[in-house]
Amino acid sequence: MKRGAAIAVFLLALGVPMAYAQERHGRQWQELTPEEQWRAWENYQRYQQLPEERQKMLERRYQQFRAMPPQERQRLRQNWDRYRDLPPRQRQEFNDKYHRWKGRK
Repeated sequence: MKRGAAIAVFLLALGVPMAYAQERHGRQWQELTPEEQWRAWENYQRYQQLPEERQKMLERRYQQFRAMPPQERQRLRQNWDRYRDLPPRQRQEFNDKYHRWKGRK
C-alpha cells in the first residue's frame, strides 16, 4: 500500500490527472487517504489551469518516468520523499543550490 501511495503522490506532484493515474495504477479515489484526496484535487485543479503546452510537457515527463526501469523510478520516488520531508528552510537552501548549479540564479 505504501508503494501505491508513493506512486499516487508522485503522479499528483507532476499534475497528472487523477483519472489517468487511476487507469494506470488501479487506485480508486476511495483508496486514497483524506490528505491524498485533498492534494489530488488541488493538483488536478492546478493542472487544468495550466496552458496546454505545459500540460503536454508534464505528460511527456510522465511518459519518460514510466519508461524508466523500476529501480530508477523507485530511486526518484525516494529522492522526492526525502525532498518533501525537508524542513522549509532546508528545502529553500536545496533549491537555491540547485538553481545555482543549473545556472538559473
